[in-house]
Amino acid sequence: MAEGGGPAAQLKDLVLSVYSKAPPTSPPKSSEYQSKDSIGNAMRLGGQSAIAGVIFAGLRNALSGRNAGFLLPIGLFTAVGTTFAWTEAVVANKREVNDEINGAAGACAAGFLLGLRKGSLPMAVGTCAVMGGMMGLLDATTAGGRKPSSDKPFFKPTAVVEAVKA
Repeated sequence: MAEGGGPAAQLKDLVLSVYSKAPPTSPPKSSEYQSKDSIGNAMRLGGQSAIAGVIFAGLRNALSGRNAGFLLPIGLFTAVGTTFAWTEAVVANKREVNDEINGAAGACAAGFLLGLRKGSLPMAVGTCAVMGGMMGLLDATTAGGRKPSSDKPFFKPTAVVEAVKA
């Protein structure tokens, strides 16, 4: 720091010393794809979906005045969750990429299964398209690790910072 330059020079030296330090570097992330355990993911999400199915079936039977069948929603939730997780992991492993297409493919397969339950192939294709599109859009818009396309900072530098840099 400058000893005889006064407070302005000391402030300038302090700001320059802060700006001249390099930011801490994080260890580089490996660009290698790490395969997913498709059976493990399917069993885990299938079990979680089964629990959601039990809750849904219990609420449906409690709120309706009659016994509407307890096992059908449990099986449907389990099948849809398992199909989604397995398809997503298999597509990711085949393509060796983690992106929104994997989730869209899993949601499409789960939607197709839901449409087949109605007994209509057009309904199956439609639910596949709708669910796949919604999941792909959700994954594409909420991708956490992507940088914005602009490298410029959002806020303009202040006059003080510009004066110190000069």
